[in-house]
Amino acid sequence: MSEILKQSLQYLFLTIIVSSIFAPIMISILYKFNQVSGIKRSKIGAGEGDNTLFMKIMKSATTNGTPNMGGILIWIVVPLMVLLLVPLTPIIKVFLFGFILFGFWGFIDVVVFTNGFKHNEKIRAFQETFEWRMGKLTFSILLNILVMYFLFRTNLFTSISILDLLYINITPILLIFMGAIGQFAIYAAELTDGADGLMIGIFTIINFAMILLLTVQQQYEFLPILCIILGVQIIDLYFNIPPARFWNGGPGAMPLGYTMFFVALVTDNIPAYLLMSSITWLIMASSAIQIISMKFFNKRVFKIAPIHHHFQANGWPQYKVTMRFWLFTVLTSIIGIYIGLL
Repeated sequence: MSEILKQSLQYLFLTIIVSSIFAPIMISILYKFNQVSGIKRSKIGAGEGDNTLFMKIMKSATTNGTPNMGGILIWIVVPLMVLLLVPLTPIIKVFLFGFILFGFWGFIDVVVFTNGFKHNEKIRAFQETFEWRMGKLTFSILLNILVMYFLFRTNLFTSISILDLLYINITPILLIFMGAIGQFAIYAAELTDGADGLMIGIFTIINFAMILLLTVQQQYEFLPILCIILGVQIIDLYFNIPPARFWNGGPGAMPLGYTMFFVALVTDNIPAYLLMSSITWLIMASSAIQIISMKFFNKRVFKIAPIHHHFQANGWPQYKVTMRFWLFTVLTSIIGIYIGLL
């Protein structure tokens, strides 16, 4: 155990160095190619009203122009370091495939759908509609099912254990279900990326908790990878201290959401993971409730969704929302570790 921990910490230190070199270069490139936020007033879907409140919360007058694809730091550095340093077992190969795939999907989402149409009011309004969101969600679920299929084909993932009490054999129906749940985990991470330091801080806490849990459980296969990710997260968080030098966007949020679900799945730690990441699921649930209520009842449940923006609309400063959500994650992660050790 001591040798794998020592090696994983060495990978963490090395990744911190690589990330600290890569991040400033990336930021300058994002500025050069104008991959920056440009939030403008637009209608909310097909309904009445506009995004004035959202612009106020995001302080778009001062934050417009912030690079919004900083998650490239995570998307590029993590696979690179894993390929250079970590032995590629069949399961790790599938993990890397999914990590790169969802980072690329997040990259396309920001470059094409966000930045590519930021000056087109009609398309930006359409991207807020129920139909557009469901279309993207369906496509992403199919991508997740593909990853689950490749995982199943390794013949190393044939069943799921829930707290050593319930054992479930993998079937085609279960693969589809896991693909859907995996995509919701990714979507929850993406929605959490809505305030300086919020998403990256939460997932740094979750990652650290998962490292601790796997170490105690003596499950070492993913320890080097999680330590590599932790190294990138430390530098990412440094640049996300308000005012953020960049926002992560899909290229960072999607792979992180995917990683924690995937690792929990293959190590039989789903209950612990669900507790650790529960704040992200609450954020996603608030968004889903708002979308469904607006679509079918034309009524708002929250002043603005996701829920962290609702708190901001009620007068909470952004830093207060972020730090209290961090504290909530610390608490649920401690409970998650306890559940994982039962």
